[in-house]
Amino acid sequence: MYARMDSYYRKSEYKKTYDVGIYLRLSREDENTVQSESITNQKEYLTRYVLEQEWNLVDIYVDDGYTGTNFDRPDFKRMVKDIENKRINLVITKDLSRLGRDYIDTGYYIERFFPKFDVRYIALNDGIDTFESNNNNDMSPFKSVINDMYAKDISKKVRTTMNSKRQKGEFIGAFAPYGYLKDPNNKNKLIIEPITSEIVRKIFDMYINSSGYAHIAHVLNDENIITPNEHKRKNTNYFNPNAKAGLWTQETVRRIITNPTYAGNLTQNRYTKINYKVKKLKSIPKDFWITVEDTHEAIIDKSIFELAQQIASKKPIYPTGETNTHLLTGLIFCKDCGERMTYTKTQKGEVYCICSKYKRFKLCSRHSYLEKELENQILEDLKQVSQHAINKDKLYKLAQQKSNQTSNTKPDKEINEINLRISEIKKDIKLLYQDKLKGILSEQDFIDLSQDFNKEREQLLNKLSMLNKRNEESKQGEIQSEKLLILINNLIEFNNVTNTILLKLIDRIEISEDKKITIHYKFRNPL
Repeated sequence: MYARMDSYYRKSEYKKTYDVGIYLRLSREDENTVQSESITNQKEYLTRYVLEQEWNLVDIYVDDGYTGTNFDRPDFKRMVKDIENKRINLVITKDLSRLGRDYIDTGYYIERFFPKFDVRYIALNDGIDTFESNNNNDMSPFKSVINDMYAKDISKKVRTTMNSKRQKGEFIGAFAPYGYLKDPNNKNKLIIEPITSEIVRKIFDMYINSSGYAHIAHVLNDENIITPNEHKRKNTNYFNPNAKAGLWTQETVRRIITNPTYAGNLTQNRYTKINYKVKKLKSIPKDFWITVEDTHEAIIDKSIFELAQQIASKKPIYPTGETNTHLLTGLIFCKDCGERMTYTKTQKGEVYCICSKYKRFKLCSRHSYLEKELENQILEDLKQVSQHAINKDKLYKLAQQKSNQTSNTKPDKEINEINLRISEIKKDIKLLYQDKLKGILSEQDFIDLSQDFNKEREQLLNKLSMLNKRNEESKQGEIQSEKLLILINNLIEFNNVTNTILLKLIDRIEISEDKKITIHYKFRNPL
């Protein structure tokens, strides 16, 4: 009896006029593989069918260029709202895969959402019609699984192709990295963008001169320098509603500092989608990055880039609220457990270095050392090494010799003599002119004599210019000599030393619990 009643209701439903929404979808992958699946073909095919059934065509929903592996599509969402508002009560697609390729979400809409709002669904080519009871309807879950597997297979093929291009050193990103442009003659090659590349150079320069990520971001924001996201938004079709387009962040600066692409080595595969259904990106470990060297012009010299990586790899762990860069940043390690040392500040404002393993987990022990005392110990050791390795007197002597060479060339006496002779020539020419006026000299005699004087004056002026230039060079030489002496003294005494300089000289500093300091230099210690 119930079967007959169900058949009766279905037949009565079949006779009524439906308010139809045609849904069309085509992803880029589908467009490349199946020409017949074009939006135009789908539209003509389904519109003709609806009109033949004498149904009421309410709207056509089109998502062109959207994947079927998720339902985050603008026109699909619009169709869902129209269903909820009872604007349409029948949805028709060319086949089930046009509705979606994710079997879980596709099943939800067919089995739950459409029935909840009394909406009939037809996948015309697959023979699926939720109004009728047939084997095709029963097979719809299996078709969804097959569609899902197809999407997964396409995703694998696309990834394989993309990885092949990455291995060849071809740039495959949708947008060029900050500081670069896509070559208009070859979209897989990068060329330097003049304005933003200078910002990249500024970032590296600040970083290797002891500025941290936070400080660099703060400076760039204060100077109203355009961020990578904002630059992409203004110059391309990039859109990311979740991006903090207006402000530089520590993470933005870090990504630039650690990207080998800026050294001319194209680096890709740094991030990947979680899977073919989820667009969210996750970071890939550095060992799995794909880097091809010397694929394009570098913005940052390789030696500068390597120094920046060394600094980045040795960043210490700071306590909460601690943002300043310390002189021994990235160099201090616990002698006993091998972990990095971190910094902690007392209520009196004194800064101590302690074992980070102890600070985090109360394992190992404090290995506490007052920062200023440790710095003084390290600098004192470096002074002793430099005094032993460098012949201070010899350097001073060389600098003094250079100063004497320049000072001995002072041509003050000769310059004075030339200026005196030029003045005499002016007087002589004036007297000749007066004799010409008085008739003592003829016009021709005046011309001949004045030409001789003018020729001599020209020679003297040329010599005077040369001597003045030499004199200026002599003064500059004295200034440079003084600077050289100061530089030599600072070098030997380690005055004005920076974290960058120490990173070039020291590999690591180890501190034991009994406060014994072991310094591992990057050179053979002469002591």
